[in-house]
Amino acid sequence: MKNFITKNALAAFIVAAVLSVSSAHAAEFALPVNIDQVGKMKFLVSSDITSPLFVVIYDEDNNQITRESLSSKKLFNFSNLNDGRYKMVIFDSRKNIIKSKTFNILTETRRDLIAIQ
Repeated sequence: MKNFITKNALAAFIVAAVLSVSSAHAAEFALPVNIDQVGKMKFLVSSDITSPLFVVIYDEDNNQITRESLSSKKLFNFSNLNDGRYKMVIFDSRKNIIKSKTFNILTETRRDLIAIQ
């Protein structure tokens, strides 16, 4: 009987943990904030949230590159950044993370051989 109770308590704990993680992910996806790539080096951040939001860009060493407020839409152009790994994080006024996106910038050199007649 004691073993049965222990197994049921463990199963209930696992189910509660899974539901907790699932609801956290569902809340993140339900937020009306979007980060859409709109070109090779641009992201459009848009929000339906009326409270103030802040967009912060970090480099791969977690150094803050820029911090800007967001009202409803803002286009971010990253063509002036060096090659590397970056992260865009959107915070609310209480510094809670609303959404984030990690991206890499990589310059590729292309060489072609063209025969001239």
